[in-house]
Amino acid sequence: MVDTKFEYSTDRLDKTQIGEAVNDMMQTAKNKRWSFERRWYDNNFFDDGFHFRYLSRTQNKIVDLSQASTIWAPIRAIPKASRQIRGVANLISSRNFTPVVYPEKVSTSQFPSSPGPDGKMMPNPEYRQALDEAKRIAKASGHWIQEEHKQQELIEKLALMIILTAKHGVSYIQVWPDAIDEKLKTMVLDAFDVYLIGNVNNIEDSPFLIKAKPRLISEIKADERFDQDELLKLNPDNRNASSDIKEAYEKSRFGGMPSADQAATVIEKEAFIKEYLNDDNMGRIRLQEDGGEILKRHKKGDMVIRQVFAVGNITAKDTYLNLPGYPIVDLRFEPGPMYQVPLIERFIPQNKSLDLVVSRVERWLHTMVVGSWSVKSGESQEPTNTPGGQVFKYNTTPPVQNSVASLPPFVFSFMGLLEKFTEEQGVMTSALAQIPKGVKANAAIESLKESEFANLSIAMERTKGVVKRISEKMLDYADDHFVKPQTVYYLEKGEPQYFDVIGASAMQKRKDLKIDEDQPLDAIPLKRDYRVDIEVQSGMAFTREGQKQSAKELGDYLVQISQMGLVSPEVIKTYFGRLLEIYQFGPNSEIMEAMDNFEGAGQMTDQQIEAIKVAVGEVMQDMQKAGILPTSEQRIEEGKVATAQAIKDTGLKDKPEEAKPQENKPPSESISFKDMPPSGKAQMAAKVGIQISEQEIQAKEEEQQNMERAKLSLQAQKGDRSANNQR
Repeated sequence: MVDTKFEYSTDRLDKTQIGEAVNDMMQTAKNKRWSFERRWYDNNFFDDGFHFRYLSRTQNKIVDLSQASTIWAPIRAIPKASRQIRGVANLISSRNFTPVVYPEKVSTSQFPSSPGPDGKMMPNPEYRQALDEAKRIAKASGHWIQEEHKQQELIEKLALMIILTAKHGVSYIQVWPDAIDEKLKTMVLDAFDVYLIGNVNNIEDSPFLIKAKPRLISEIKADERFDQDELLKLNPDNRNASSDIKEAYEKSRFGGMPSADQAATVIEKEAFIKEYLNDDNMGRIRLQEDGGEILKRHKKGDMVIRQVFAVGNITAKDTYLNLPGYPIVDLRFEPGPMYQVPLIERFIPQNKSLDLVVSRVERWLHTMVVGSWSVKSGESQEPTNTPGGQVFKYNTTPPVQNSVASLPPFVFSFMGLLEKFTEEQGVMTSALAQIPKGVKANAAIESLKESEFANLSIAMERTKGVVKRISEKMLDYADDHFVKPQTVYYLEKGEPQYFDVIGASAMQKRKDLKIDEDQPLDAIPLKRDYRVDIEVQSGMAFTREGQKQSAKELGDYLVQISQMGLVSPEVIKTYFGRLLEIYQFGPNSEIMEAMDNFEGAGQMTDQQIEAIKVAVGEVMQDMQKAGILPTSEQRIEEGKVATAQAIKDTGLKDKPEEAKPQENKPPSESISFKDMPPSGKAQMAAKVGIQISEQEIQAKEEEQQNMERAKLSLQAQKGDRSANNQR
């Protein structure tokens, strides 16, 4: 046996020795968690409905007290605890976990400002373009993660993890890439399947992590990653699980494994071991295909993950991963050690007491419904049951029925007390649909559910962290393993959207090799460096009626501020589409398309606006021909006269060449040019060098008067039409 302690590294062990070291580490972790496995075993049976079945420590066998149950003396199992943990699972998984990717930082130093025409520094327009591109890439990456969650059925797997965590205190999910299909895969694991040091507070603090599950030998031999020569020595063990206690549970529930050669299995151990780069393991890393990438991102002393596949006593594969941590994510409801008290164990004592009370009440019912009889010694004691009733045969003294005792009221009070203790540890409204008397409005129900969510805030935050770590590991694998563009499909506002994604490392290699030089690749790069966050959306309320009411109130408020001009009508239209989704109206793409094409009363099309412009232009030309409006030549003459008046008022024409001392002059009187008679205007224009006759000025004044009269006439007609419309 190889001497490997937890405080020593495995960097000096070669492929032939590392498999035995994995078996030693797995056995050590199994011995440390032996007491927890027994509790997990009992919790599994309790959740299955076997409340009186347990693993006897003294007899070392499974004992089931409910086997002595009869129809007259029943032993009932009330599934209170099972309903509570599923209520918690429903409540947590009902939240929408939406991944959000932050845009990459764009520095202003990369896009320096440049001087403008007036000499002032102007911002570089390329800086804004770079910001928009970073936002576009981040948004598309978030859509890819969201669609990947749907393909992996992550919500369903999260629900399974929550139920397993409630029974065992911890559960796991593994994320790994399929190098052939370039797709990601996920698998949920229970506490029996993963071996680690259980007293650490973080899974990343464990020096190793081993997943051990049965796998078909035919699948193992078909796996191209494994050494086929070593697999020739493989022999099946046909075990249900690597843990002896889980093996006993599986056999009790599902029977033994089949012995057919086509279904032969063996326990496959996939170990992830922490090592630190030194001269011993750097040589093995260089021999790998991606060894250069691993050494490029790590230096001496950095931690690397060593992956070992051990099947039986055979080392099928020994390689190093280019990952920052373990590819397995754990879920626990509370912080602390990896192995902790499961949630279901907080319900089991009250549930067992309730089981016993209900069983005794049912026995009393079976006894008191038939009743008890007093029979004289020597008389026949067996009645004859007929459809008409019971018939007693006696010789001298007939049987006498005893008085029926009523069930004491405190029994039901005690049962209610047990239920109250159970509900204090779990959820009432969500799990049991119990609403206090007098609570009818959706607002009151919302407040009750809000309190239940508050009691599970720690568990919800930890579930949110699990989704975040899963998303980060998806980006880790996509960066290295997505070497070909893949198309992503999603719906946005009822319209299908498409874009391509590719690993950032693969895109950089394509650029270095100038593969896409003729036609640039339009794909979103997926990087492991992206910062991912998870937004939790409850949909404004917890109940469907509450969501409808909240959505309607918000819609009314948006309409009010839209009428004030604070938001555009486009916001109202977008919100209306979301409102239809909340009311579960169905696909609303046709309705939104009809709204885009809608032209209601008071709205005009572009063709109508152009026709009005043409009509107004023609009317103005007709008015100019009739002398109501001035022509362009007359406008020019008006400008000349106005210029002359400005020159006269400022005294620019009569300005002396040399400054002369001011003389005391008597006060002068001035008159405006427009107030002069036509003869005075002609004389004033002549003084500044403008030749215009008195008749021309008089004709111009008449035209202006005609225009004023036409304008007043149009306003009067418009007022009459408005009055008629109001009638």
